[in-house]
Amino acid sequence: MTLTRRALGTRLAGLAAAIGFGQSAAASVAAQPASPLDPELRDAALRGLALASHRGDPVAAASAEATLVHLAETDPEAGLLGRIYQLLDVRPATYWHDDLPQAATADLATLHGAIRTSRPVAFGYTDLSGKETTRTVLPLALVHPPQGVKLLAWCGERKDFRQFFVRAMKGLTLEVGDFSGNRLALLQGLLDKEADRA
Repeated sequence: MTLTRRALGTRLAGLAAAIGFGQSAAASVAAQPASPLDPELRDAALRGLALASHRGDPVAAASAEATLVHLAETDPEAGLLGRIYQLLDVRPATYWHDDLPQAATADLATLHGAIRTSRPVAFGYTDLSGKETTRTVLPLALVHPPQGVKLLAWCGERKDFRQFFVRAMKGLTLEVGDFSGNRLALLQGLLDKEADRA
């Protein structure tokens, strides 16, 4: 879907109002629209906020940081995702392996949908040492390091958080189930684990 500049501006203004930009916390909660934000627009805005510190503008970085702090109070899931993206999403890279295969668009679409609807996924996976396994996981987020798109997930087999290169998945399928009731706790656990490693 292509947005005009006016339509994009209207959506971004709605996002700013929804996250309380320029308002007190109480006023922003009261002003939040009844319908949820477009998930793709929300995710793009979170990724932009998370990477603000890499742009060489300390004023914009401080504003983005204040917005993420505010989000933690008004939209805990968005606040957690923003912090996860700060730790693991694209950084200006000193190298890039353009010889690596790309993640399949169909797999990315399936994963975005599974994350949005809190549906488990199953897939065959070949790790960096060439070992093949079959995994069923709870998908939590996609991040974009220089080495390729990774899925961050809770792995039922390992009983721990794991990262999987999407390009190394085969036979990706949606599974029956809904983990939306546990999503916030899982995101918090993922953030805690990654923050400890940073």
